[in-house]
Amino acid sequence: MKPLETDTDPRVVGPFELLARLGQGGMGLAYLARWIPQDGLDAEQAAAYHVVEPDGGSGTPQSRLVVVKRIQPQLLDAAQARQRFAREIDSIAAVVSDRVPALRGAAPEAAEPWFAMDYVAGPSLHTMVKESGTFPVGPCAALGLALVDALRAIHGTGLLHRDLKPANVVLGPDGPMVLDFGLATLIEKRTSQAITGPGEAWGTWPYASYEQLHHFQDAKEPADVYSLGATLFFALTGRPPYPDHALPTPPSWNGVPPEFRPLLGQILVQAPSHRPDLEGLELGLYDLLAQADLTADIAVGQLKARVKTADLAPELPPEALTDHVEPVVRELARRAIDSDVTPDTPQGGRGPAYLPDADADAFFDFIDTDEIERAEADDAQPGVPKGNTPTVVQPPVAHPGEAVPPPADAAPQAEPEAIRTPTDHPPQSPRPSEDPSPAASQKPPRAALRVAERLREAYAHGGSL
Repeated sequence: MKPLETDTDPRVVGPFELLARLGQGGMGLAYLARWIPQDGLDAEQAAAYHVVEPDGGSGTPQSRLVVVKRIQPQLLDAAQARQRFAREIDSIAAVVSDRVPALRGAAPEAAEPWFAMDYVAGPSLHTMVKESGTFPVGPCAALGLALVDALRAIHGTGLLHRDLKPANVVLGPDGPMVLDFGLATLIEKRTSQAITGPGEAWGTWPYASYEQLHHFQDAKEPADVYSLGATLFFALTGRPPYPDHALPTPPSWNGVPPEFRPLLGQILVQAPSHRPDLEGLELGLYDLLAQADLTADIAVGQLKARVKTADLAPELPPEALTDHVEPVVRELARRAIDSDVTPDTPQGGRGPAYLPDADADAFFDFIDTDEIERAEADDAQPGVPKGNTPTVVQPPVAHPGEAVPPPADAAPQAEPEAIRTPTDHPPQSPRPSEDPSPAASQKPPRAALRVAERLREAYAHGGSL
């Protein structure tokens, strides 16, 4: 977390006061911000902004903290960049889950588009493991169950995440949360109209499945399952399963507890059909908890205690901990609202303001190949470019009789046959524990339900989907 750059960063964005910089990538800028209550905000403006108050009215200062994302200034004139930005907003709004931050506001058609979602006060899984060490069986199983819940909610809306990795999992006070829907796409929209061509891929290489890297248009739910398994592998070992060699060779199981090897052996395979689905993965996690004489509740408690002890949550600026808002800031927010909401916006906007006019098929199949930044490869070979969005991977070409090793930024190469589960740890039949997942029994927050209801209404009246 860094101070604002006063020469370039605005003081307010819509009804939110920017407090600090959280990071930036080739596509966008992310800020810590707080919601400024606007007594005079009428229904039309609230609908156009898709503004949702935190549960419980005004709440505490911390409950009003959000992450505001904006498009990089140099991309404001790129129509495709705006479409991709709007797609991310749509994806966040569609998912109702305690494992995904709720959308709090958006203005994708403003002169400088932005959206706001709940701020999660905690370290990323990548930071947690690197700074505090790897996870034992209990906390890692609790992490896995939370990620299953997140993917179940995402897939339940017909979406794929496509970039699940340690850097996109935040360990907050209420458990793990999944972030970054910049690459999310509708499962049923994977058609021949997709722009991605042969030999191209999207995803962060050490955590992306074989089909996502080599047959992008065929990637479905099993691709996210693979990424979940690779993320758990990192939590257990501090490294991705395949940091520097091709997928069809088994990963090194050094550092992986014996309880986890059979389940991960089923997930980290080349053939999507050989991987368990989310239900099978969940049963496998309960099974290994039972082998370790742990319940889900105990494992969740162990994970929370570990995160609390690590004390790696970013330190908040003083303004984030107070209710006081300077009058000049409140006035700036009001002016920003008036300038962003256009006079001809009908009541409620065009459905939610984050829905584009573009044809749905082309919109959800859009890939911005000109403006996208290089992917972050957390533990790839030295020299791999870093970034916050996925890399376009071009596999090397092997000439007859010549063995070409994969370069540092290359996708894993195909082999004549699919990888098999390591023979020294054969798959086991998972059996469920009697302890239900705590996350599964929780009701979605009211604010998130309101978000989903607005989206469903927009879809029902729009006719484009």
